[in-house]
Amino acid sequence: MAQLNRAQLEAVEHGDGPLLILAGAGSGKTRVITHRIARILQSGVAPERVLAVSFTNKAAEEMRERMVPLVGKKAASQLWMSTFHSFGLRFVREQSEELGLGKRFVIFDQGDSLGVVKQIMRELHDSGAIRKLDPMAILARISSWKNRNLGPEAVPEAVAEYDDVAREVYPQYVARLLAMRAVDFDDLCTWPVHLLSRDGGLRQRWQRRFEHVLVDEFQDTSRVQLELVKLLVNDRGNCCVVGDDDQSIYAFRGAEVGNILDFERHFEGTRVVKLEDNYRSRPAILEVANAAIKKSAGRRHEKTLRAARPPGEPVWLCVGEDPLEETKVVIAEMRKLLKEGVRYEQMAVLYRSNLQARVLEEELRAEGLPYRLFGGTQFFDRKEIKDVAAYLRLLLNRRDEISLRRILNYPTRGIGTKTIERLDLEAAQSSRPLWRLIDDVGSVSGLGEPAQRSVQAFSELIERYRRRFAEEGRLTAVARALVAELSLREELTAAAGDKGGAQRWGNVEHLMGWLERFERESGPGGRSLSAFLESVTLGIERNEVEAEDAIVLSTLHASKGLEFDVVFLIGCVEGQLPHARVVDPKVTEANPTDVEEERRLFYVGVTRARDRLYLCRPRRRLVRGKPEKLTPSRFLEGLPEAHMAEYQSPVAEKLDFDELEALGDALLEQLRSRNKER
Repeated sequence: MAQLNRAQLEAVEHGDGPLLILAGAGSGKTRVITHRIARILQSGVAPERVLAVSFTNKAAEEMRERMVPLVGKKAASQLWMSTFHSFGLRFVREQSEELGLGKRFVIFDQGDSLGVVKQIMRELHDSGAIRKLDPMAILARISSWKNRNLGPEAVPEAVAEYDDVAREVYPQYVARLLAMRAVDFDDLCTWPVHLLSRDGGLRQRWQRRFEHVLVDEFQDTSRVQLELVKLLVNDRGNCCVVGDDDQSIYAFRGAEVGNILDFERHFEGTRVVKLEDNYRSRPAILEVANAAIKKSAGRRHEKTLRAARPPGEPVWLCVGEDPLEETKVVIAEMRKLLKEGVRYEQMAVLYRSNLQARVLEEELRAEGLPYRLFGGTQFFDRKEIKDVAAYLRLLLNRRDEISLRRILNYPTRGIGTKTIERLDLEAAQSSRPLWRLIDDVGSVSGLGEPAQRSVQAFSELIERYRRRFAEEGRLTAVARALVAELSLREELTAAAGDKGGAQRWGNVEHLMGWLERFERESGPGGRSLSAFLESVTLGIERNEVEAEDAIVLSTLHASKGLEFDVVFLIGCVEGQLPHARVVDPKVTEANPTDVEEERRLFYVGVTRARDRLYLCRPRRRLVRGKPEKLTPSRFLEGLPEAHMAEYQSPVAEKLDFDELEALGDALLEQLRSRNKER
């Protein structure tokens, strides 16, 4: 407690009633949350009666680790400490019978959900116009409605073709998931809200469970997550939320900055504490951040970050003639920093769009500098991992039609498109689910003997391993035997070559190793398989391999929560930051609130830097072979000159584009004059 500053101590020692902690970037909010929880336990509250929610598995795990030295390992393990989705999973698991899911249900990730939407669209619409619609856009609308706590019956009238189709697909989508005993990510928040809203007795029981509810990164909550918090908080209003409206950047995921701005309206008698002492960044970086965010419209909670660290370098403004030279400037400065002892992993290049990373990757490869893309394809999204998971899902739940379709002909076993279409037609005509037809393929008319034999062999394979698992209960042994019988290693090598196949097989081996650890800790049996698959779908993996020493390339959105000694923020021009779709009325209808979110995104990028910050921009870019001047980002306007400096590019001799353009104009004029004379 002696290490806390005055504002932190005020937040930690707050008693009963709602508390809003406005935590500026780098202000020690995790320390405040953990010390507040420790204080609550010290007052006599049992750890299992404290619910602490964060937005990422990494943040939740870090919070739990920090709790151990404060309250002990046993008490830390008894806290309800998780993400919203992990909490929702525990809730849905306990109330699964009321939801009609049964004990063995599955969680669909985005790919699985997209498969359901595609299938429904195929069944509902045959016209070419409908087939041209993007199923991902339909799923995005359904997800948006769920995040706004709108069921199929409450969706507003359609205003566009996509809305109209999505309204038609939505109820079918909900029914299809229930039939397959499945839930999607959004359901993990919407189902608890649905049950708690309609059942007063159930709501009281859950409220009695938790004497205190704490939520981190509250500015990132959706409407349905806000409703869930309100339904879980007891009549004493013991709700503590921590967040920063200046860092609300996830509207595209359903986050509503109004949740934190209007918190005092949702919870009467709220006490507000501001954390403004920054322990991360040098003063010049914070002066730039403060100046940039001060121009943000709609701020209700003014905050000014104050540096706790001594002065360092100014913020550097870097200008390249074009995006390639901008990249070369960044790499040249990196080489200089490496000579000074800065490690690769302490440097990051941040950008608004993934497209900006292409030139960076090419140049870094050419220079032989190691890098890693942050927020790229996640381990659990890799095809080989999803394929193995689909087989394991079928050991638990034959109703999981998405997993069934995924691996019905993988590895190839002679069940082609025509066979699947014939099965689909029979399913529609007989109102039987696909898995029943596969088990009784002899009753399906129109299938040749080779196709029937292939389907029957697949059915026998799955049933044999279902029995093995039920009888032996040895999850890892059964999984390894199944993978071996599928000749998956050979399949991956054939598809990706020796090197690519070895890498993909290594991912499968990593999954098997994690499965073995999971089984060892959880014990054998169906519950461990179910819990393991839930962890895979939610992306929860402990003991991950430490990141290599490499330069980090990341979008601004993916960089939130990270910090680096050195940050290069590139592409600070109109059309990139802020993004074109926000400011160009030809691309989309401009929305002032979108521009404000782009400003907050710039603020997030600036505050990732600890010691050095470089704001970079190109002067021009080539458009159809002609140079086009670029306008510096509006977010660079009004920044404090006293804390900034022009960066002198070390990139060797170059032609000045202005001089080149003037020279070209002069030559053209000479040619015109000569032509006239002739």
